[in-house]
Amino acid sequence: MIFKKSQSPSSLKNPERVKTLQKLSKKIGIKFSNLEFYNTAFIHSSYKNENLEIPEDNERLEFLGDSVLGLVAARFLFQNYPRAAEGELSRIKSRIVSTPILNTISEKLGLSEYLLLGKGEASSQGKGRRKLSANLFESLVGAIYLDLGFEASEKFILKHLIEFAENPEKEESVRDYKTQLQEYAQKNFKVLPVYRMKGESGPDHAKVFQVSVRIRDQWEASGTGVSKKAAEQNAAKELYNRIKRGS
Repeated sequence: MIFKKSQSPSSLKNPERVKTLQKLSKKIGIKFSNLEFYNTAFIHSSYKNENLEIPEDNERLEFLGDSVLGLVAARFLFQNYPRAAEGELSRIKSRIVSTPILNTISEKLGLSEYLLLGKGEASSQGKGRRKLSANLFESLVGAIYLDLGFEASEKFILKHLIEFAENPEKEESVRDYKTQLQEYAQKNFKVLPVYRMKGESGPDHAKVFQVSVRIRDQWEASGTGVSKKAAEQNAAKELYNRIKRGS
């Protein structure tokens, strides 16, 4: 995932920035009323720090969007799970508004294309990118709420979140097992998992990749997928679950 770096101060006096935000409006199917809210939603603190004339970054909108997101999810679950107890509702809510799911939605919408980052942050490789991507969805929700109100933001949220609320298996598909396995291996084995390509099969338009992952000589598992990344995730999932089972 690549986050764009801008070379000039963010300003709605810049016709290119206006055009970019209008492109976003069309892409997500929402007619923006006040572009300033959406411009701010995509200003990272690192960019503001390098462009002192900019009055605000997106962190306050992120805070607001997180609250709106939580309310929308809670209301949906309350209305659609009338027999669920408080504890179950809380567990489902925390799952569907988790970083992996918000990151998946954000990447699907391509929100990182609209983000303004400082030069140092933009040049860093991968650090905190999943959380940063998830935060973009929250700041966008905050902008929609301020610009168009609760009903519009609720409609937008449910459009993208409802599939995860109604289908737990969908949530499972976005879990980042590579990260979980890496964190577990570092904590318990003091080493990183080692991935190795074992082979590929099928025609060019429908290749299947096979990858193995090993932790020392103690644990090993394999996985397949339509991409190397998917194969690594499946191998990590298999090994992570195997270690957790203790088998």
